[in-house]
Amino acid sequence: MIERFPRAALAMPTPAETATSMRSSTEIAEEILRRIQTGRYRPGDPLSQYELAAEFGTSRTPIREALRFLEARRAIALTPSGRAIVAVPSAKAVREAFQIRAELEGLAAALAVDWLRDEELQRLSACQEEYARTLRSRVQGERGSQWLDHNRSFHQIIAQASGNERLQELITEMQGGSVASALSFASRMPPRLMEENIREHEAILAALRERDGPAARQAMVEHVHRTMDLVLDWMASS
Repeated sequence: MIERFPRAALAMPTPAETATSMRSSTEIAEEILRRIQTGRYRPGDPLSQYELAAEFGTSRTPIREALRFLEARRAIALTPSGRAIVAVPSAKAVREAFQIRAELEGLAAALAVDWLRDEELQRLSACQEEYARTLRSRVQGERGSQWLDHNRSFHQIIAQASGNERLQELITEMQGGSVASALSFASRMPPRLMEENIREHEAILAALRERDGPAARQAMVEHVHRTMDLVLDWMASS
């Protein structure tokens, strides 16, 4: 039996989120995954094909394709009755996913030292500034998920700068599934942990600026492991 996390009803889509034209199954899958990562869709939430088709302005066919893709990524699950729900990750699944992700992203950071161009460092610095600004804005009670978008961009820039396309694919894969739904727990981190997270990003950035591969790898591995600990603590207390 699949455990269900209690929560309020799903929020209605904003005008920006409501599609006015047909969308591909890939675009739909990416948007659903983003909503899982930001906590709008929480573990155990049902995903109605009819409601999604109406919202995205498409038939049920691309919705089914998107859900099948997300099921293969372990971001959603199917109940015995065939209903799609956001996956409820076990602590074991989350731990294993983050352990793999730490090694992959640590390798990417080490490789990026040799390939990262000055303009990419500038993009990374700008991304980190926006990440810190939007994450701190949550302390002031502001809503929104921009900080998660900047966090994802920060990690993606480093993965792309590794120069290893297969490694990039593996990292992207690991950022979905158990990690995606587990990140909804991280979105509730208190201010003290937000500042720690910002400092961890800055340590990674500093090592990359110094072109210090071992330091960049270590900073990234430690950052991902600390995020894993945060998520597991929140899961245990929920």
